[in-house]
Amino acid sequence: MKAKQIALILIPLNIILAYFVFNSIDSEVEFNKEAKVRISENVQKLKDLRQVQTKYKHAKGTFADNFEALTHFLENDSISIVKAIGETPDTLTDVQALELGIISRDTAYVLAKETVFDEAYLDSRNENFPLDIANLTTIPYSNEVYSIDAGQVEKGKVIVQVFEISTNYGTVF
Repeated sequence: MKAKQIALILIPLNIILAYFVFNSIDSEVEFNKEAKVRISENVQKLKDLRQVQTKYKHAKGTFADNFEALTHFLENDSISIVKAIGETPDTLTDVQALELGIISRDTAYVLAKETVFDEAYLDSRNENFPLDIANLTTIPYSNEVYSIDAGQVEKGKVIVQVFEISTNYGTVF
């Protein structure tokens, strides 16, 4: 009789324990799926910010050390595009050919946001995460902003300009 009573107590206990074991495994799988999506979206945003920084450096000569400068550049500045017409002969330099009228250079200005995110770049982006220029500096799934810094590093007696845009792991989740 005692064996039946113990069995009646252990059967529901086993069912409850089985549920908790399954739930703990399932929640880990769900977390890993969500983590993969969040990490991928952050990687894409960081690539977008890298694209803006490289175009900013090309236009200004240095990397931006704050998001206000990057945002202002993206929304208000223009980038010069030089159109070369003609070919320079091998016997002349570009300056000489330009003075002789053999070649010509025409400079046009295009809005930065049209040049930064050109068709070639947009084709290489992860299409699962649409480009949102207004929220480019905001970390997905939170209201926090990435941290940014720029400076110079001496590498092999050469000064190299560098930048860092980052966040901590906990902010992503």
